Amino acid sequence: MAITMAEVTDRKAALLALSRYVADLRAVWCILADGGYVDQPFAQAVEELLCAKVQITKRSELHTFAVTSQR
Repeated sequence: MAITMAEVTDRKAALLALSRYVADLRAVWCILADGGYVDQPFAQAVEELLCAKVQITKRSELHTFAVTSQR
């Protein structure tokens, strides 16, 4: 868990949380994220921290929910 100030972006907060638990996350090889995490610096930082890839889930339609296939 990571509590941050409101000015901290979700991407920065996620990297902070991942860095705190890097020893416990060594078996993780893929992180699933939504479109808010689609920038290259985030994916690169996750690669450096955990040696894991970031996979972005895509929405099929706006404002609807649908189960996506297992990745």
